[in-house]
Amino acid sequence: MLRVLHIATCVAALQKPLMIGKQSVVRSTATADVAQEVATVDLTDLLSTCVDACERGCAEIRRVAAQLDRNNEGGVRQVDYKIAGDPRSALTAADLAAQLAVVEPLAEAWPGLRIVGEEDLACDVGAAADGAVCASSLIEVQPVPVLRRDRCDGLRGYASIAAEERRDVVEASLERVTVFVDPLDGTREFVEGRLENVQCLVGVAVDGRAVAGAVGLPFGGEAGASVVVYGLVGAGVATTGPRSVSTRTSAMRPLVAAGDTDDATLRSAYAAARGSTGENVLVGGTGTKILAVVDGFADVAVMNFKSSSWDTCAPEAVLRAAGGRLTDIFGENIAHVPEPADPAGVGYLNALGAVASGPGFSFVHQNVREAMVLDEGATKKLEPWGADVEAALAARRAALFPR
Repeated sequence: MLRVLHIATCVAALQKPLMIGKQSVVRSTATADVAQEVATVDLTDLLSTCVDACERGCAEIRRVAAQLDRNNEGGVRQVDYKIAGDPRSALTAADLAAQLAVVEPLAEAWPGLRIVGEEDLACDVGAAADGAVCASSLIEVQPVPVLRRDRCDGLRGYASIAAEERRDVVEASLERVTVFVDPLDGTREFVEGRLENVQCLVGVAVDGRAVAGAVGLPFGGEAGASVVVYGLVGAGVATTGPRSVSTRTSAMRPLVAAGDTDDATLRSAYAAARGSTGENVLVGGTGTKILAVVDGFADVAVMNFKSSSWDTCAPEAVLRAAGGRLTDIFGENIAHVPEPADPAGVGYLNALGAVASGPGFSFVHQNVREAMVLDEGATKKLEPWGADVEAALAARRAALFPR
């Protein structure tokens, strides 16, 4: 069962040892404040506050980056690891400072809203690291700002038109909504000084489906400035300012954003995605891969089996708003739920990977699915749900999307 707590407790928790392998839902108010909770959430208003909070997270990442002690190769010296020896589990003061900058004002703005953050209580319990990052003077507790609700007014009219067919792109009852936050996606890249691959992700899910998201690029704007790319399903995609976009260099189709891996199942998924006419291009990070599809730099992206809900919720929403699609390797929708049904014990992990496609390339999901049904490594991942592939997928679907 996930713990529920007042976000202010996270401030005090930053002085405690590192917690390993646990995250929590954060609520903005104590029980006495329940009467202040809103019954219905206007999703354009919520996205606006997410964009504003995301900008604040980007600002904290830039502030901490400017002050961190770096070695001669440009890497960050002050870093802990949530999993010993795994560079992808790196934790820095920038992660925690950005988490506070994003989650605390969102919790204040939306009493009772469920917010799941990657670094929630990252310094609460456990002792796998020495906790140096958690005690860093770079983590500043600042007054909670009032977030703006007009940042996405340009999308509001389009969302109203879409609402004629799909009401949940305009509003949803509070209990159906969950916000997923990865305050610093690409911590490994941040540590190694590859700042162009760093993102701040704030995504909104309704009934487990990603419907709105803000992808902050602390160093991705023109001349290295900060910019946020945001989207609302049914309304479209916009940015807070000009940004730098990589120029496509290959004419091969589909061009698949992929990683460097020795995993046989993942390699099989890459091959199925690109088919006989495409090729792979190396792109790092889940959010970066999906945004590459949104930008048209790549046609398809295939993620590894180690991304989590906070990695995929925001970029999936932007992708869907741009006309794209995200599924797992079996072509099933990715579930972004606050308390995932979990017979496999993987929690928020996207254990079945993720495949993103841009407009015109949705056929790739079926190609990958057909390959994965025949792949022993892929079907083994379904065993906790049942021995038969189709029955296991149906059971998993019913558990994750009960509505």
